[in-house]
This record gives sequence, structure tokens and C-alpha cells, in this order.
Amino acid sequence: MLSFRKFLGNSYYKIRVIITFGVVTIILVVIMSRVGYVFIKDLYLNQLGEQVSIVTKMISSHLDKKYLEFFNVGIPTKSADDYFLEQFYKNSDAKFISEIFIFDEELKIVIHSDPMKTRGETEPKLFLNQKEIYDLNVTDAVTSLPFKGDDGNWYLWGFCRLNNKYWLAVRESAVRFEKVESFSTLFWFIGSGGILLTILVSFFVAKKITQPIDSLVEFSGEIGKGNFKVHAPQKMKGEFDILTKSMNNMKLSLAENHREREKILAQIAHEIRNPLGGIELLANLVKENLSSQKITVSQNGSLKEELPDELESIQQFEKNKDYLNKILKEINILKSLITSYLGYSRPVPSNPSWIILPELLNEVKDIFRERLNKKDIHLSIASDLNIIYFDEDHLRQILVNLFANSLESLRANGIITVKSYKKLNQWIISVGDNGPGIAENDLQRVFDPFFTTKKNGTGLGLAISKKLCLENNAELHVQNNAEKGATFTLVKNIVQQTDTISNRRSV
Repeated sequence: MLSFRKFLGNSYYKIRVIITFGVVTIILVVIMSRVGYVFIKDLYLNQLGEQVSIVTKMISSHLDKKYLEFFNVGIPTKSADDYFLEQFYKNSDAKFISEIFIFDEELKIVIHSDPMKTRGETEPKLFLNQKEIYDLNVTDAVTSLPFKGDDGNWYLWGFCRLNNKYWLAVRESAVRFEKVESFSTLFWFIGSGGILLTILVSFFVAKKITQPIDSLVEFSGEIGKGNFKVHAPQKMKGEFDILTKSMNNMKLSLAENHREREKILAQIAHEIRNPLGGIELLANLVKENLSSQKITVSQNGSLKEELPDELESIQQFEKNKDYLNKILKEINILKSLITSYLGYSRPVPSNPSWIILPELLNEVKDIFRERLNKKDIHLSIASDLNIIYFDEDHLRQILVNLFANSLESLRANGIITVKSYKKLNQWIISVGDNGPGIAENDLQRVFDPFFTTKKNGTGLGLAISKKLCLENNAELHVQNNAEKGATFTLVKNIVQQTDTISNRRSV
């Protein structure tokens, strides 16, 4: 079900292609199936009707019409009855011709091959073909539509006019018509199979038609994320090839503009950092100069009463020292912000290698050991993944940023949970906590540069982590936990590399 929803997604044209192609083909299949059945049925009925008509005429031609005169007189004779019964017997066939009888203009039986039928009895089925019977000329014949007898078998009536007053009726078996009727079911099965095949083919055709669009959508999405290393879709044809080349040129232009912007901003950051360094140096020199001033104090640490000027000097010194500390603190904040920005704007290109993940996790844990103990935070590491192919410095910085983010969101006695494992063709590392979580409105913004909800945060830690993941062809996601807290998940597709570690250890 998920695959089906994923296949359809928001693809308006994909659905339109499937529906249009499917409906048109289904209509054609149903029409062709029905037309085929009706054609075969009509063809068989025409052949069968002609056959019954010929047989009825043939039997009529064998009858001596002079014996009909006995019926006109109204006095039935045994010789006339015997004659017609003998003729009926000669022309009867248990397999095909089951009934033969003569009836008059009132549609009453005059003589019947079945001895159970009484002279003068009305045959109800004749009324269904009354018009056709009366319209017949002498020696002409007509057939009825197929009907089911009391025994459940199919039959046809053949009628031939013997003279102005009497008609011959022949009931012939139409067993093959039952096979024709079975064709109806067969054609419906064929139609259903055609409909199913149509649906499958329509999905295939829709996928083939919209696949280039999906590839271009994915390509543009990666460009929108700032991943300018993504390759343009290959093997495009016609208009899609032109569009692909245009989008690739757009990607190259955006990448160049991005590099130029980062270069300019990095230069500005450097230009700002240089004066800051000078201000910091001068502030430290002034602070050292103040500290070197000698103030006479008594042996017990109190000022002498006869030195009021010295007391005022000490107070002024403490005030100046406080100002200098604030200046230095603000300078350090600015330097930290500039350093973070430079790290974001110009990250070191990835140099991936096989990393023993448990060792790296323990290394990061040692970095935060003092802070974890100070806040009494419990750190749980469940590392089912032994090695991963990643840039080690990048992965260390990502983990440090994620650990720091969780640690800052937790109060005393909080829990940080780290998990690593392999799922299908992906390596997965997750860092979660049981803190307050992230506001729903902020979930989509946490990776934006300079976005932060912390009082002293730079808003670049998670943005840098996201960018370092992109440098390593990995993804970084965030979601709130079902109960409380949030979890950041790093996902990287598994790669096969020839390496000493990979040969020794199982991924």
C-alpha cells in the first residue's frame, strides 16, 4: 500500500495517463468482446436457421398432400394417420429432430409424432411465432429463435406451409447453441483479462512517460537543497533532454554564484576578524596594565585609613576590569560566530574512509564526559554498526553538534540515546533525547543557517551538520519522538569499497 501511494504521490499527469489509457482500452476491450460474441452467435443462428429451414422443406416435400384432404373432411382415418406417422418416423432423428407435427390455422395439432399429444390440442409455443407462420406462402419455411425445452436443452422450430390450411412443424435440437452461449462467459473472461492487462500496461506506460519528469523533479529538489554535486539525469530524449541540459546549466550557474557569495562573505568575515583580533589584544594589554598597578594594603588585607585615594583607585580598577571582561566576552562571542560561519560557508571537502564507529562514539563521549556528569545526564549507546564509510573529521563534528544540541535541551537526570545499525542498503545513526522536543513550526527550520531558539546559540551547528552530511552523500533528518524529546537521524547509502578494514570486518 505504501509503495502504491509512493508511486502515485502527487503525480497529476501520471494519474491522468493511467485513467485515460485505461478507460479507453477497457471500453475497446469490452466492445470487441461483445461484438465478437454477437457476431459468432448471429453467424451460428443463421447457419442453424438455414439448416432447420432446409430440413423442414425436405420433410414437407416428402409428404403426399392428398392425405391432407382427409383432415379437411373432418373425419380422421387410420390410413391417413398411419401414413403421416410413418413419414414422421422416417424423418425423425433422436439426436436432432425430436418432434414433427401438423397443425391447422387455429394452431391446433392435427397429428403429432408423439402419441402423448392429442389431436385438437393447442401448442402454446406456436403463438410466439404466429405472425411468421401466417405470413408464409405455400412451400415456404421459417424458423423460430432458439428456446429452452422442458428438459433444459436448446431447440429451434421450423415451420413450412403445406397448403392454405395446414402447416408442418419440426423441432430440431440446437445443442451447439449452448456452446455458443458458453462463448459469452469465455468472452467476458477474455474481456476481464484484457482489462487487467490494460491496467498493468497503463501503469507501465504511465511510469515510462512520467519517469523522466520524476527524475527531473528529484534533480531540481537536490539543487534546491544546495547539493550542487548531484548529477543530471542521463539518457533523456527530445524535449526532456533539452530541459535537462537547461537545468544542468542552471545548477552550474547557481553553484558558481554560491561559491562567489561564500568567497565574498568569507572575505568579509576575515576582514571583521582581523580588527577583532587587534581589539582583543589591546583589551588584554590594558587589563594586564591595570593588574600590574600596586595598591598598598594592610597586612590583614584591609586598606589603610590614611590612604583614601588608594581606595578610590581600587574601585576604579575593579570597574575598568569589569568593562574589559565584558569587552573580551563579546569579542569571543563574535570570533566564535565568525569561526562557525567560516566553517559553514567553506566546509572542508570530504575525504571518506572506513571508520570504526564504536571507537569514534566513545571518543565523542569522552569530550562530553564532564558536562554529562555535571548535569547528571545518562548516555546510552547501542552500536550494532561496526564500521561506516565517512569522512572521520566530518562525522566527529556532526556527532559533537548533535550531542551538544541534545545536552543543551536536557535538564538534570535526562537521557541521551545513540543507536547505529544497518537497514536494507543504508547505514543509520540516530541521536535522541527525552527533552522538551522541538516546536512543530520549527521542525522545518532547525537546519536553516542562523536559526536558533537558544539564548547564546549561533544557529549554525545543525546547519553545518546538514552541510557536512551533504558533502558525504548522506542525509540528516529530525523528528519529535512519540512520547517526548526529539531524534536526529543520519542516513547514508551503503557503498562497497576495497579496503583493509572492509576485508577484515563484516559490515
